[in-house]
Amino acid sequence: MLRPIDLHNLEFKQVFRGYDKEQVDEFVSKVVIEYEELYKQKQELEEQIEELKKQASRYNGLEGTLQETLDFVRQSSRELREAAEQTAARIIDDAKREAARILENARREVADEIQQAREALAFRSRVRRQLEMQLLQILDQVRLMPKDDESDEGASSASSISAAVQEEPALETEEAQ
Repeated sequence: MLRPIDLHNLEFKQVFRGYDKEQVDEFVSKVVIEYEELYKQKQELEEQIEELKKQASRYNGLEGTLQETLDFVRQSSRELREAAEQTAARIIDDAKREAARILENARREVADEIQQAREALAFRSRVRRQLEMQLLQILDQVRLMPKDDESDEGASSASSISAAVQEEPALETEEAQ
């Protein structure tokens, strides 16, 4: 490629009947000046092209890095979601087992309470029967005692107690039901 310095150092031979030397020199000076400007612009554009190529290369490298990062983030996101789903499933299973355990304990406690209530009712019935039997024995003994004026009052109260004791078993069977 022709450089501006080459145009500046250019000399033509003088020939008989040639061009006007001053006009040629003046034209060559103008061409050299404009060529120098064009040459500088070409140099600047080539430098800009090189810089843009470097930037494009960096951006291409960044694009690869960004794509790798994006892929990594996507994979990590999938793994985290799967881990969270597994953890949630495990928590739900644990909660279900705990609820079943609590429910079973509650059922067992209710059954124990019912059994204790039945035993208490049975104990009450036994104690009542024993007391009734003892009361009847006492009444029988009171009836066998010699009668005198005061004993009439005792006999009438003994017969009223006896009637009351005989009414109680009917009430007891109603309560048991």
